[in-house]
Amino acid sequence: MKPITLVTLGTVGSTNTYAKQNIQALTLPSLITADKQTAGRGRHGKSFYSPDKTGLYMTLVFEAPDECELITPAAAVAVCNALESYGINPQIKWVNDVYIGMLKVCGILAESFLHNGKKYIALGIGINLTTNDFPSDIPNPGSINIDCNKTELALMISEQFLSLTDSKYILDEYEKRLFVIGKEVSYTKNGTEFTATVKGINSLCNLIVCRSDGIEETLSSGEISVKMR
Repeated sequence: MKPITLVTLGTVGSTNTYAKQNIQALTLPSLITADKQTAGRGRHGKSFYSPDKTGLYMTLVFEAPDECELITPAAAVAVCNALESYGINPQIKWVNDVYIGMLKVCGILAESFLHNGKKYIALGIGINLTTNDFPSDIPNPGSINIDCNKTELALMISEQFLSLTDSKYILDEYEKRLFVIGKEVSYTKNGTEFTATVKGINSLCNLIVCRSDGIEETLSSGEISVKMR
């Protein structure tokens, strides 16, 4: 494994954006961390709340491998492995969120981009460490509330991620932490909302569900809402 180059920032718009804008100056793999993001981003154009010094905001940037389908699942497993070393019991909500109980403590955003004909990945991970005050429009927010060295945690996650090369291991570890299996969820497809029960994942980490009308469907993207009973 190549050594990881660490770049530590104070305030930045987005660590992913910084990685993409400065790729020519970075020695890969590079780990970029920031105390605060003013324009943190999540999937589907959503923002990621990134207040000063209460969270871990990081991007691991590296040359894209030949197969990229399991990058986000591998990142979720790496986060869980790292948090478990602190005695925490994290779980995964498909496809890119890490939860403790029913509170979201981590979001993941993997972005591919080209520079000089080469493809790279900016893997952004945001973890609420001690954040307590969240905007009212953020659903189910939470923090891990542990005293840890942010740089050590970021490096642990990065090293865990870069060591994950076995797709079966990634899928097995992802699925065993996937708390939505067996639960009723709702999702929207082509403008129609469906209710379904989650059966599991396939080899691409797509979600296999059985709709209330008995039809089995595979979801490759989008958002699911867990039905609370």
